[in-house]
Amino acid sequence: MFKIFALNKDQRSLIDKILSDDIMGRQTIVQKDGSTLGYDEKIILVVEGQAEIFSRLDSLLENKVKPLSENDASVVYKKIKDEEEAAESGVGFLFGP
Repeated sequence: MFKIFALNKDQRSLIDKILSDDIMGRQTIVQKDGSTLGYDEKIILVVEGQAEIFSRLDSLLENKVKPLSENDASVVYKKIKDEEEAAESGVGFLFGP
C-alpha cells in the first residue's frame, strides 16, 4: 500500500518528523522535487508500507497535509517508478550485467 503527499517546501519539518520516527523510519519513503512531477513549489512524499502504519503517519502529519487523490497518486507513482526503472537500466548499461 502507498500514499503520496504534496507538501509545501516550508513543511519540510514534517518530513523530518516522519523520518525520525522509529516505526515510520523503517518504511519505504521517497522524497522528490515536485516540479519534475507537475507540482511546482512542492515536495512529493511517497510512503509505502503495511496499512497499519498510515494511522501513525496521519498523526505525525497533524492533519496539515492530505494525501493526493487516488487518481493523481497513481499518475505520480507511475512516473516515479518509470524514472527508477530508467535509472536502474542506465546503471546496468554503464557497469554491465
